[in-house]
Amino acid sequence: MKKKALALSLACGLIAVAGCGSNNNADNSANSDGGSKNGKDPVELIWIMGDPGKVPVDEAKVEEALNKISVPAINVKVKTVYYDDAKTKLALSSGEKWDMVFTCEWFNNYAVQALAGYFADITDKVKNLTPALYETMPQVVWDGAKVNDKIYAIPVKKDYAAEIYWRFDKALFVDDLKMTVNDKMDFFDIEPFLKAAKDANTAGDAAAKDAEYPLKLTKAGFAGIASSFDMINNDAMIGIPYSAIGTADENKIVVTYEHPDLTNRLTALHKWYEAGYINKDAATVDDVGKYSAIKNGQGFYGADAIWSGGDGYTQLISKYSGPYLSTASIRGSMNAINANSKHIDEALKLQELINTNQEYRDILRYGIPGVHWNKNDEGLAVRTQAGRDNYAPWAFSQGSYSLSTVEAADGVKVDPKMWNVIFDSYKDLKATNSIGFAFDISKVSAQVAAVKVVADKYTVGLNTGTLDPATTLPKMMKELEAAGIRAVQKEAQTQYDAYVAGKK
Repeated sequence: MKKKALALSLACGLIAVAGCGSNNNADNSANSDGGSKNGKDPVELIWIMGDPGKVPVDEAKVEEALNKISVPAINVKVKTVYYDDAKTKLALSSGEKWDMVFTCEWFNNYAVQALAGYFADITDKVKNLTPALYETMPQVVWDGAKVNDKIYAIPVKKDYAAEIYWRFDKALFVDDLKMTVNDKMDFFDIEPFLKAAKDANTAGDAAAKDAEYPLKLTKAGFAGIASSFDMINNDAMIGIPYSAIGTADENKIVVTYEHPDLTNRLTALHKWYEAGYINKDAATVDDVGKYSAIKNGQGFYGADAIWSGGDGYTQLISKYSGPYLSTASIRGSMNAINANSKHIDEALKLQELINTNQEYRDILRYGIPGVHWNKNDEGLAVRTQAGRDNYAPWAFSQGSYSLSTVEAADGVKVDPKMWNVIFDSYKDLKATNSIGFAFDISKVSAQVAAVKVVADKYTVGLNTGTLDPATTLPKMMKELEAAGIRAVQKEAQTQYDAYVAGKK
């Protein structure tokens, strides 16, 4: 299989840009009434951030601390607001005043909003006006941020390439059962751990008292069940298997639910469900609590500290998938600038500051030093109770995750240099030829909608192990073909072939 290293060379064009397209000519930027009336007053930028579940109580205090750095540096202040996905989209469509906004594949849909004209085209400005920002990320990341060959948002520098991990309760598996958790394993290697936990629970082992079902799932299903595919369209369940890279089929789009890279996993899930390793109500419940003897999730080297702190018990991790680079993984967290803002240049300069100034970035993530957090002797960030209670925004959404100080975690050895290890590991990543490709479903939108209806009927049962793939998948595929899955697959293949040919 072919491995593609990140291309680190930067192309610095010298062409000046002129504005960008928009479906709304009204000025809905902050300070549209002229915030810099005398040419000296700081420009205040409104930044719509994702809703972390609770608007930080100390939001204003933190903004004041941030402004003490940004005003002397670039004469810019920031005002943050925290909206959920629906409210963010409404803010954009209604013309609410804003300058910067969080966007990605799963929140405030990046490609859709960019094509709608809400986001400024920063393709050339990000290179020429903020070269230090542009140089923070490799060319392939900027390529993945493009929509119709234009950059409309700044990716957050973090784990660009998707890696999926098993997560183990250290106290149960290592301290009690004396099992070894290796750094890497296969998806199917988890079975002996599931059996050991189940047996310990049945035997009355106190350490396994909560492991009646060692792999607890909700109706959301097994996270990342299709992680071995570069998904072209999730609703239509079509993608390219990473296992095909370097083969004659590396550009062939498949229906994931009829490919062995997925069906073998579904078969294993059903086997584990039948063995009592997965909770019987998995297909109907929304919440199973924070504890599960074994979990899984997309993460990175050092994520065990984050997961342990969040769940309240020490976890060890073992990677079973990735690193896989895709357009979706690159667009996992981004920030865009309002196409109608009068302060596009100032917003870009603030983004450059966020992504290059560690002091600013640490305050944005953790709050005020000495109040919300402190740095320990190992150089790790330790949140205070005031920090946990009064300032906890989405750290991954704000700008370079890797620039900020690494957070300490109880019971887990944390490497302050973890991001160096992560980015070094990307020399082994795999990627299809789809970076920057976006499937336009307009010619088959009705079929995609019909396919999704069929998928929704079966995938919950399949992805929780509740349904037997041996009998369910043939029935599901028959219905998918009646709904038009082959027409969707054919149109996607046609567009993809043209895209790949155009890259040569």
